[in-house]
Amino acid sequence: MLLWNIGYAFPPVWHTRPDEWKEPRIFHTDFDKNYESRIHISKNHINKTALKEMNKDRVYSDNKAYWFVVMSPDTMRPGPWSTKIEVFNERNYVTMIELINHAATYTTTVKWINEKLLYVEFWWGRVLGTYFIYDVEREKIIIKEMVNDGGIPFQQWQGAKTK
Repeated sequence: MLLWNIGYAFPPVWHTRPDEWKEPRIFHTDFDKNYESRIHISKNHINKTALKEMNKDRVYSDNKAYWFVVMSPDTMRPGPWSTKIEVFNERNYVTMIELINHAATYTTTVKWINEKLLYVEFWWGRVLGTYFIYDVEREKIIIKEMVNDGGIPFQQWQGAKTK
């Protein structure tokens, strides 16, 4: 099948094969370690005065104790682009999650799952992205997978059914 010539790093193990889908869908595969260095997490120590003056576009968790701010790149300028996510968890620093050299013209989703877990999804290109869940209290990623646009596999499998 031609699928592996279009940018997918490895053949997925299908939960449901694309010939059984009613329409294209997003599917997930194991995280590709080649992208590991492009998700960078660091700490920026700050004092309380500076913290109060930081970006006011905060998105608070349900408990109103933690917040994040997304700093998107100017995609009108030439890439590569990086998105920065500042995360505050009641410590004397903010955690900076940087998504390096990704396709910032596509949607980057950052949202609270609950009081302490952040869901982050973004795209490396047209058909391949990553999602991860970040534990704000433990300050670590607890799950990470690749996100794949299933449009091309769906079309290929549908085309194979008609031949």
